[in-house]
This record gives sequence, structure tokens and C-alpha cells, in this order.
Amino acid sequence: MASGAGIGALLGMGFGMLILALVVGVIVGTLILMFATKIVEKFTPSFVKALLIVIVCFVVGFFVHWILHMVLGRGFLGGILTLAVNFVITAAIIQQMMTLPAGGKMAYGRACLITLVQYIIGIVLGIIFGVLFGIVFGGAMFAAMHH
Repeated sequence: MASGAGIGALLGMGFGMLILALVVGVIVGTLILMFATKIVEKFTPSFVKALLIVIVCFVVGFFVHWILHMVLGRGFLGGILTLAVNFVITAAIIQQMMTLPAGGKMAYGRACLITLVQYIIGIVLGIIFGVLFGIVFGGAMFAAMHH
């Protein structure tokens, strides 16, 4: 019985970490969208508007990824195609949901530019955190090997 309780605790912790990562990812994605819009369109949408757009993009992107994964399987070509389709869909969602300060819809090309800036910021942040993660945990593993 004790091992069953331990597995349950680990599953609970794993689920908790998944929810935490999801919440942090959505908040960071919202801030990135706000910043990308500021760079491209010279205005910053409200946090709530950007949050709604990010949540819609996440949900739609999840299902598109899932469907394309089932159809195409794993692999480089499937990944590139999924990335391209998600890019187009994300830009369309931004174009439809984001309103300009003057009150109209933005052009699809401008929404594509915002999406591109978002992708670039995400890649740069991923590289930075990957390097920091590697330094911190790689150094700890290296130090542990010498003891």
C-alpha cells in the first residue's frame, strides 16, 4: 500500500507541475504577444485581450498539432508542416481577435509579422533558458561526478 501511495503522490506532483508549466507558459506567451504587438503595431493590447488570444491560439494549435500528428506521424517533415500550419492559424486568430486602437481589424500581413516576432522571441528565450539550464544542471552533474 505504501508504494501505491508513493506513486499517487508522484502522479499528483507531475500533474501539478504540468498545470504550473501551462499557466506560466500562457502568461509568458501573453507577455510576448503584447511585446510583439508593441514592436510591430506600436500599441500594446490589454493583458486580458492578449490572454484570450493566447488561450485560443493554444487550444486551436493543440488540436491542429494532434490531428496533423495522427495524419503525418512523427518526423522532420511533419514537424515543419505543423509549425507552418500553426503559424498561419495563429496569425489568422490574431488578425481576427486583435482590434487596432482606431477600432478596425489589422491586416493579415501585419498579424503574420506579429506571429513571426513572437516565434523569434520564443526561440531566443528557449535558447537562453536552455543554456542556463545546461550550465546550472550540467555543472551540478559534473560536480557530483567528482565526489
